[in-house]
Amino acid sequence: MVGMIQKVLVNLLLRVGGQETLNEVLRKAGVPEDRNFRIDTAYSDEEWNRLLAATLEVLKVDDVTALKLYAEEFYNYAKNVFPVWFEMSKNSYQFLYRQPQVHNNFATGVTNKEERKYIEDKFHIEAFDGVEGKKLITHYRSRNKLCKLYKLLAVHIIDHYKDQATITETKCLHNGDAECEIHINWQELNA
Repeated sequence: MVGMIQKVLVNLLLRVGGQETLNEVLRKAGVPEDRNFRIDTAYSDEEWNRLLAATLEVLKVDDVTALKLYAEEFYNYAKNVFPVWFEMSKNSYQFLYRQPQVHNNFATGVTNKEERKYIEDKFHIEAFDGVEGKKLITHYRSRNKLCKLYKLLAVHIIDHYKDQATITETKCLHNGDAECEIHINWQELNA
């Protein structure tokens, strides 16, 4: 997992609870308090899972609440740090269609070939443009099973562009499927 995910979590913890909350989460997760997460470096999925579990415990929230907070933090972080991502797309369909390519660009800094391949293989998109409108099917495969987060982030992107779409998940790693299959159907696209 590329360190941008952890960096956003650090930002969230600092915003909602300050340095003391961040340090408590890091301690409970067994992560050094002086760790500086780099967005071009891969970190273990196990460490992420410990960080997420510690966050739930320290903030006293369930995983859905934590992921909602995280999705909002990630959306705001991306808008501020990577505004060109939003400028490149006229609508949420274009943005979410490009998402796997943007995601995989972070893997270019990862020198371990196996880890880079794992990162690059997380997302695969099928695009449809038919009579009923535009549709994306996202195939997601990750040991972290963060499909809920993907869907929450997609909602932020759809809202950002003021589009209208429905999101359904027909397969899910949480249900024992080999992958998550997330369908996004647009009813209205601006621009």
